[in-house]
Amino acid sequence: MAGMLERVPEGRRKLLLEVLKTRYQDELADAQVVERAAEGLPYAELRAVLRKIASRERRHAELLAERIKALGGTPPPPPEVKEGATWEELLRALESEKADRVAYLEEAFGLGDPETKKLFARIKEEEEANYKELLEVLAKLDPYAEGA
Repeated sequence: MAGMLERVPEGRRKLLLEVLKTRYQDELADAQVVERAAEGLPYAELRAVLRKIASRERRHAELLAERIKALGGTPPPPPEVKEGATWEELLRALESEKADRVAYLEEAFGLGDPETKKLFARIKEEEEANYKELLEVLAKLDPYAEGA
């Protein structure tokens, strides 16, 4: 891994770290919102789906943290996310997942680092699943009901 780090030019490494840190915080924020939404749902089936999505998001953050460390960086502190999650916040999480799919694809090809490209391609595929599952959950929720 050290040999790989030495082959990444300093300017490129700084850009990679900046992008990875942004993605890391985004994944943690999405995980927190979805976890909080799951807590407030009265439907066990939908809670389970949201918890699965949150688990994927946390795993993405872990993988991004590993890549940050491999490039000689330090993962930033977790973002602060306000308490509680509403239907509207879940809707914003859905939009975030939609944007993430595109961002991971664009960044995977634009950053010029094979290891990060593989990581981003993997995460992008899982973001597709998150998007579809969140869309299904939102379709089943009444935005005016108790819970999310």
